[in-house]
Amino acid sequence: MLLGVERRTILFGIGLTELLLIFVIALLFVGPKRLPGVARSIGRVWGQLSDMSRQFYAALTDAAKEQNADGPSVPDWLSDVAKPGSSIKVRPLGEDDDKT
Repeated sequence: MLLGVERRTILFGIGLTELLLIFVIALLFVGPKRLPGVARSIGRVWGQLSDMSRQFYAALTDAAKEQNADGPSVPDWLSDVAKPGSSIKVRPLGEDDDKT
């Protein structure tokens, strides 16, 4: 929010003004006769990418659910790292292991 005005994004952080600018540039490069066909092609590709993204997300979600169903996914040693007083000792770089 900038100066009390909320910027609404439509697609990937692109607002309405940016979308209109892209449309005008596309109109200049493609021309008014070919623009509907190009827009249709882009729409088809966009739909396919959207479907692939949904399928990928669903596969990741299913894999995560299966992983959580099998038991804890974080190994015990990793959860011990976050505990204060853990047995892990930190030494400056360059010190030999046998000095401790």
